[in-house]
Amino acid sequence: MFQRKYIFGDTAVYYVETPVEGHEGKTTVGLAMYPAAYPVPQAEALRCDSLVQVAFTGDEGLIDYTFGVTMRNRAATLLKVESQRADENGVVTILTDGKGNFYTHTLLYSAKTGVFTVWVRYENRTGEARTLELLESLSLSGIAAPSLGAKATCGLRLHRMTSAWSRECRMKTDTFAQLGLDMSWARYGVKCEKWGQLGSMPNRGWYPFAAIEDASAGVCWGIQLEAPYSWQMEVCQEKETCSLSAGLADYEYGHWRKNIPAGAGFETCKVYLCVKKDVLGVCNAIVHEQERILTAPACEEEMPVLFNEYCTTWGCPSEENIAKILAAVRPLGLDYFVIDCGWYKPDDKGWCNATGDWKESRSLFPHGIGAVSEAIRAEGLLPGIWFEFEVAGRDSEAFSREDMLLKRDGKVVTSKNRRFFDLRLPAVNGYITARMTDFLVKNGFKYIKIDYNDTYGIGVDGAESLGEGGRQVAEESLRWLGRIKAAVPDMVIENCSSGGSRIEPKRMGMVSMCSFSDAHECAEIPFVAANVSRVIPARQSQIWAVLRDKDTPSRTVYSLCAAMLGRICLSGDVLNMSPEKVSLICEGLDFYRSVKDIVRDGDIVGIDCDVTYYRAPYGRQIYEKQLGNRKLVVVHALQKPDAVEVSIAGYRLVRAYTDIAYTAEDGVLRLAAAQEPPAGTPFFGGVLPGEHGELVFRAGAFLLEKET
Repeated sequence: MFQRKYIFGDTAVYYVETPVEGHEGKTTVGLAMYPAAYPVPQAEALRCDSLVQVAFTGDEGLIDYTFGVTMRNRAATLLKVESQRADENGVVTILTDGKGNFYTHTLLYSAKTGVFTVWVRYENRTGEARTLELLESLSLSGIAAPSLGAKATCGLRLHRMTSAWSRECRMKTDTFAQLGLDMSWARYGVKCEKWGQLGSMPNRGWYPFAAIEDASAGVCWGIQLEAPYSWQMEVCQEKETCSLSAGLADYEYGHWRKNIPAGAGFETCKVYLCVKKDVLGVCNAIVHEQERILTAPACEEEMPVLFNEYCTTWGCPSEENIAKILAAVRPLGLDYFVIDCGWYKPDDKGWCNATGDWKESRSLFPHGIGAVSEAIRAEGLLPGIWFEFEVAGRDSEAFSREDMLLKRDGKVVTSKNRRFFDLRLPAVNGYITARMTDFLVKNGFKYIKIDYNDTYGIGVDGAESLGEGGRQVAEESLRWLGRIKAAVPDMVIENCSSGGSRIEPKRMGMVSMCSFSDAHECAEIPFVAANVSRVIPARQSQIWAVLRDKDTPSRTVYSLCAAMLGRICLSGDVLNMSPEKVSLICEGLDFYRSVKDIVRDGDIVGIDCDVTYYRAPYGRQIYEKQLGNRKLVVVHALQKPDAVEVSIAGYRLVRAYTDIAYTAEDGVLRLAAAQEPPAGTPFFGGVLPGEHGELVFRAGAFLLEKET
């Protein structure tokens, strides 16, 4: 029986061959991980199943009660190790079924972050075509509670992140008991918790993250999946231990089948995996790994501050109003200026449904948009422009070009007012090159905001299955990022999709930053921003601080402090700012610049939020990030009038940005209580503001340093 154990940093990695119960003489080889300090008594007792989870059309199931529940543990998983090589950088295992199906399972290790990167490649050497219906990127098994001697899953918790428009990446925690994940009295009858997302907006419903934690033992397994298209994750249990797997959505879930001709292969997306003490430790490690491998233009290194005019002009930018905005923001010392949607607006139609033709408006830009780009550069700012190049709006000519559009079952895919270009077609690539790439080069834009505001769903025609058709189009979308960079070297690319609907790791690894959410000027921005900070690097998380003429100083501070959790992007009413307001904004930006290193490279050490209802917020959030002997504390309080206290024992206050009275003494940072109670309708857990009710905003950012 094949068994190997490798130590990487503080993690022990086990490869374990295990008999398949009910199938005499048949075994699978599994992958398990535990803290290196934890004494795993017998590896075979971990009850591992196959580290390669694969299924072909017509495969038999190895376990009862699985059809319609999971495609794991089909006959194709009966594999033997052909070879294995290991060094300090990881382990590469080649497995085969002896019939010409070969799999290369790669596990790479980053000593800097303690994170493993895992993926699988299939090669068809059978001499005939095979049809894949499942090939997962990762299957980690043998998971049980160390606090119970790794003999049962009792007490384990599953952490996931729910996502919806303007409500991205909110943590949801369930006990295994609540999910019914346990072993039956007879030790058979699979229980599977399966979730994911279908379509081309991968951060919708769920974000591709999961963690299993034994809090009593201080052990947490965590993963994050590259997922540019439909994806799935599964926690499955039949015996004493469970498995955690992730990958492209399979045939039963995502209608994915792929024909692999003889001599060809298929490679999965990657999974980032680690074992840490708690879920925050998992998140920090995986984010640091993403930061480690990220390649961005040199101008991005110092996290420049942006201005985007969308919440100023609301889709109607022009040569005239941009000139006024540039003059108004000159005192703020900004770095980038982005022209958002509407620059292509026809004279007789609105901007929203006119996407797809990409003809600049001569009414809005009488001297050409290139002249405005040059004016932005003349202010010392990097000029940016908005595109939603993958779709055609109902009011565009392209909307009727059915030969260029995606179809499902022979019918053009139409979602309300959008249709989708078939990016696989050479004619479409030529069209986009002429309308977008050549436009960028001609007009000197060095920043592109790529938006994407709907999904084509379960899949499209043009391949052996709907799911494979959809996957191919998503891959072409990623290839366009490379084409843009080739056309404009050092292009800064912003990934936007109705906010954060495409902020999965693969796309994020190819862009400079993302729009974290469409919660542009909502009170819940700091809560959403904190949630997103668990899964993407802070220097990639563009957070809007929208300024309004009616804002009180407290509201301005609240907005700027929220944006300090990532990359600050200003917008809003800037044409009539008072000197006092300009000074308050400059003070906030100056504070931000003094803590950028903590924002970018620090570890999140606390996110303490007691707000339940984001749309009727009542409570406070304390966000803490640490780098070396320095700590950043950002506090937001809404409606709840109580004073806010934060323990700062062992630290001294160096600097603060707030308009709220506070003290920092005896190891406690204390923000004063609100002077007036909130107005509105109270309900369990909050206060619903009245129709004209004003929220009570309190916020502050504080730089601390360890006492010597």
